[in-house]
Amino acid sequence: MISIAGLIGGVMGIYLGWLNYRLLLGFMEAAINKGRERNPTEKGWVELAEPTIRKVIFTLTIIGIPIIGYLAGASIAP
Repeated sequence: MISIAGLIGGVMGIYLGWLNYRLLLGFMEAAINKGRERNPTEKGWVELAEPTIRKVIFTLTIIGIPIIGYLAGASIAP
């Protein structure tokens, strides 16, 4: 059965996940730009793995945090 507290936790998790997603992407972009400033001809490991890192960040923040929020909310108020 779906609980209201679980839904509230899920919505809060979506918002917090979105904030974390944007923050982590900003850190990744900063690392790529810093590597380009040091050596513009050579790609760093972050730049090479960027698509995979973006997928992992999306999965953990946009999908994982709302699930944790729902479970936390559902366990607090059954």
